[in-house]
Formats: sequence, structure tokens, C-alpha cells
Amino acid sequence: MANARFLTFLLFTACCWAQTSTGPASITAVGEASASASPDLARIDIGVVTQAAIAQDATVANASQTGAVITALQGLLGSNANIKTISYSVSPVYNNPPAGQTASIVAYTVTNVIEVTISDLTQTGKVIDTAIQSGANRIQGISFDIQDRNPLMAQAVKAAAGRARSIADAIAAGLNVHTGAVLHAHESVNSPIPYVGIAAAGPTTPIQTGQITVQASVTVEFAIAP
Repeated sequence: MANARFLTFLLFTACCWAQTSTGPASITAVGEASASASPDLARIDIGVVTQAAIAQDATVANASQTGAVITALQGLLGSNANIKTISYSVSPVYNNPPAGQTASIVAYTVTNVIEVTISDLTQTGKVIDTAIQSGANRIQGISFDIQDRNPLMAQAVKAAAGRARSIADAIAAGLNVHTGAVLHAHESVNSPIPYVGIAAAGPTTPIQTGQITVQASVTVEFAIAP
């Protein structure tokens, strides 16, 4: 009976060791890098805001004004210009009555925002000027981008992976061992779109495109070799 209990204990211990046993010894390192390039795409968000005492009057005025803006932009960029509506709203405007009195609607505001996408960035300032001159009264913002980000992302990830290996090799050298096979690798890429301000000066609105920067982080786990 004692031998049976001892054997059971040994089997239980062996099972626990198998369940808690870890994989091969390893070193994990994180490498970070970035890559930048000039943009080749611009998106300009242009708004037309109208207001009238009657909602229908505000919408009719807005339709006419927005139509004139789109026609002018097509005249500048061509009939196949990439123009689309990204926002449209009709909102009541309330008065500010004395305390104790109920606010009432005094007008309606209609806002129509269109987005113009261009690949010729030299036209950016002209798009803004043409829109304002033809009836637009709000520039919501400008964003720049790269049509194909894959090469830039690959460049940043490759550099980050190289840095991760260099860091792992340095750790291994300090421990008097060597890095072996890659056990696991994970990458993370962050590529924000920069926005720029508008400086209204000179005959054409000047626009600075800046650079598109892609940031990559790569985490790599290497097996330790003796």
C-alpha cells in the first residue's frame, strides 16, 4: 500500500512538472524605427454655411451656393474631379431669452461640407482660393497622405526589426551567450496623417505639405544559444 502511494506521488509530481515546464530559454527585445516621405495626395474639406428664418430658404440658398462652389472646382480640376459630400446638417438657431422665458427658434443653419481629393499638390492653394471666391465660407481642414503606404511601412518595419536584433545581440553578449532562432515576432505600425494650417497671404494661399512619417515597433523573441 505504501509503495502504491509513493508511485502515485511520483506520477502526480511528473504531471505537475510537465504542465509547468516552460519553453526554451529566450531573449525578448523591442526595436523602434520610423520612415518619412513626401505626400502625394491632399484632401481639402470645404464648407458652405447658410442661415435663414425658414429652414427651406436656408436649404435652397445652401444648395445654390454649394452648387456654384462645385462647378467652380470642376472648372479648375476638370469634370472628373474627385469631389464628394462628407457632411450635411440642418440645425435650428435659438434666441437667448431672459431668465424664466422659453427659448424659441429664430433661424435655421444649413452646413454642407464637401471633400476634394487631389494628387497634384501644387493645386492645393488654388482649390482653397477658388472655393472661397465661388461661395464657400468655411475650410474644415486639410490632410496629406501617400497613395501607397506599403513601401514606407515596410521600410520602417525592416529597420525596427534590425534594431530589435541588435538589442537582443547586445543582451546576449552581456550574458555570455548567443541569440538563436526567432521564436516569435510581432509588429505594430502607426502612421498618422498630419494636418496643416492655412496662411492666407499673397495671391494664392500658401500650403506647406510637410512629411508623412510612419512609426514601427517590432518585438522579437530569440532562443538562447550557448
